[in-house]
Amino acid sequence: MRNFLKASTTALVLCVASPILAQDDGSAPAESSQAGLDKFASMMSGVFHADPLTSDQEARLPAASGVVAVMMPDGFYAQMMDDMMDRMMRPMMSMISAPEFVLGTRLALGQEALDALNEAEQAEIMAMLDPAYDKRGDAIADVMTENMSGMFAKMEGPMREGLSKAYAVRFDEAQLADIKAFFATPTGSLYAQESLMLFTDPQVMQASMQALPEMMSGFGDMESAMKQAMASLPAERAYEDLSAAERARMAELLGVEPDDLADIVTSPRSTDKTD
Repeated sequence: MRNFLKASTTALVLCVASPILAQDDGSAPAESSQAGLDKFASMMSGVFHADPLTSDQEARLPAASGVVAVMMPDGFYAQMMDDMMDRMMRPMMSMISAPEFVLGTRLALGQEALDALNEAEQAEIMAMLDPAYDKRGDAIADVMTENMSGMFAKMEGPMREGLSKAYAVRFDEAQLADIKAFFATPTGSLYAQESLMLFTDPQVMQASMQALPEMMSGFGDMESAMKQAMASLPAERAYEDLSAAERARMAELLGVEPDDLADIVTSPRSTDKTD
């Protein structure tokens, strides 16, 4: 169960990294990969349902769009995400390219033997294993940041549109007028420029990282709650659990021979294991 939950929380991070890491030969992503991404995007867009705007909300949309345009001028979103990615990627790459981390993955030695190496010895071995170890992390961070910046630039238009609709829904005409008037003041203008950027501020990001251990400790509670929720549900079924009639019907639906069904139906993944 614990591995199952952790895997779920890291899936999106892996999706971000995989397009860059998977193409070892420098080739373009396969058409099938693009088709898979398109299918995933379509599926995810259907997960988050937004009600159509009412006539009153549609009427407020121009005013809301004007407010959002001050908060998110052209190029803002890409620059914000570029800054955030750079602040995130550099420390992460520095951590995973550190000699103590790399040697632990490249050498089949116990921790005691690795700890016995001083910094000069670690650097000497690292240079043997990877002559560019001191540059590789920055190179990866540069590629990730540059590529993600381009991706986020494509999101700016839809993000501005979505934020405008959200403002039209959440604020009435008078409130939107008050916000616009505030943004016209020196303090309001500065706030409009900085309000979204605040979430990428090093102070906020550092505080978020400090809260990470406590947040991750909640996996234990989530695991117990998940087991309790699953206990009241019928268990998933393997091929062996299907009746003869069900096997015959499934084979018919899939267009396969009944004798081949045992090799097609995989066993359900257990969520009870904790190791």
